[in-house]
Amino acid sequence: MPASLFAVRCTGRDVQFFFVLMLFLSAVRCYAHDHASAHGLVGLRPIPADLAGTRHNHGGSWEGLPTFDAQKGNYPFVAKHIDVLFGDVPNGDFQTKKVFFEYYWGLTSERDTLDPEKNLLIRTIRKWEQKGDDVLHILICREARLAVDRGYPQAKLGPFNEDGRILSAVDVRDIRQLFRDAYRRKFIRYDNYELIMMVEDPVFFATNKDAQDVIRLCEGVAYEAHQFNRHWPLEGGWSNPDRVAKGAQWTLEQGLEYIFYYGPVIWEPSEHYRPFIEREWLKTYWQRGLPKQHPKMHYYLNTFPHHTGRGRPVGPENDPHSILGFAKWLIQEVKDSAQSK
Repeated sequence: MPASLFAVRCTGRDVQFFFVLMLFLSAVRCYAHDHASAHGLVGLRPIPADLAGTRHNHGGSWEGLPTFDAQKGNYPFVAKHIDVLFGDVPNGDFQTKKVFFEYYWGLTSERDTLDPEKNLLIRTIRKWEQKGDDVLHILICREARLAVDRGYPQAKLGPFNEDGRILSAVDVRDIRQLFRDAYRRKFIRYDNYELIMMVEDPVFFATNKDAQDVIRLCEGVAYEAHQFNRHWPLEGGWSNPDRVAKGAQWTLEQGLEYIFYYGPVIWEPSEHYRPFIEREWLKTYWQRGLPKQHPKMHYYLNTFPHHTGRGRPVGPENDPHSILGFAKWLIQEVKDSAQSK
């Protein structure tokens, strides 16, 4: 075919059709992207992962507790659809390689050294990356209230009396510099990581200007909501839904990430337990304004074996009362209902 004829044909209706087709495909891709990002992530803390993990003694002996590795083959849905894990399960079925972890700044000067070769935060990141994992979120805070009684007498609270977990601006900047120095020395994969400030009070950080300035130095906020001690009952407790929703809404309005770090949850030995009370609480939070689907709103289950929750079965996922059954329900609530809109 002569080049001139080809040129004529390519400048006529065929070209118009081509551009219309490209615009259509572009719109489809945009829709698909928006559709896929209509909700945030669902994460899980699978602990104890195996027999070795039952040797802890936090809040009581962990000996004899059910473990995640014993459920191999029993959670195909959760294994495929969970987005991020706190740790791994030896020989487990989870497909994700994205991890999150908690880190307490301010326990000792040795831990907080700004020498990247000796700093424990850098060594922790390096540990996960050497396993082939991708560190997604670092839930960071000061935890002096608990740490002083657990072997860290020098632990210090942050600058805000209303919420001692919140770091100072200097802390955050030091950590950012630490990341850059460690990256230059090829200790870690990236020169920066997402710092999620793990707060104690559900709303103080969103109402105090100085605290807001510190939060904006981070990528987001994580709030822990238990089902016992001062968090009980739901309405009158520390994690009152209205206060939690207010803090989450402010965070998302800033374009930051918000992690609702839910658990530990209670189980049958508790006098307050009734079937699916852990789901009832979440439904109440959603009804009162905690966003259920938002691209930066994440739900991480903290299944730390504490209080009466230590006896809850791990699986299988077709047991709706088990941890994996609860995780399956949460994934379907956050993801499937978003995709059906």
